[in-house]
Amino acid sequence: MAQQQALITITGYVGANPTQFNKDGMPHASSFRMASTRRYFDNRTQQWKDLPTTWITVKAYRNLSENICQSLKKGEPVIVTGALATETWADQNGKPQSRIVLEASAAGHDLNRGVTTLRKFVKPNDQAQPETKGTEPQMGVDPFARHSSVAPVEIVVPEDDEAAEFSGNHEEFGGDIYIGGTDVSHDGR
Repeated sequence: MAQQQALITITGYVGANPTQFNKDGMPHASSFRMASTRRYFDNRTQQWKDLPTTWITVKAYRNLSENICQSLKKGEPVIVTGALATETWADQNGKPQSRIVLEASAAGHDLNRGVTTLRKFVKPNDQAQPETKGTEPQMGVDPFARHSSVAPVEIVVPEDDEAAEFSGNHEEFGGDIYIGGTDVSHDGR
């Protein structure tokens, strides 16, 4: 019989910058402290009140760990999903100690608190991409971008069902088309 653990999701703030703890030759591993404070509205006083802050250590491994180290900074709002685990060790006096950690399976900025930008990795074995040198993924390269001298096209279409049927001929509808910042709508400029 397979043993399963339930995943939990916690929102909060990064309490300390992520730090690596992997050893040479081992997969990337990192951890950071996360603070989560629940709030409730007190009808009697008509004010929001904070419950005590819960601090938890979040651990991540491999690609997620690398991405966390490059993306999350102290004070930023985050959302983390993972499984709870208990770590045990003996302190300096030989007394057993333990703590609960969240082993992350997914993490990112909490978009209820702001916006963020994703930089995707280009995988070296992706045939749809131009040849890449080396075996490491390239950061900051849009894997869906066409690598040619064609200017980006921005199409402003009406907000009705005609937009879904647009064939590319700008005369089909009353919208405007901009290519590389130049208006090419209606009069063919």
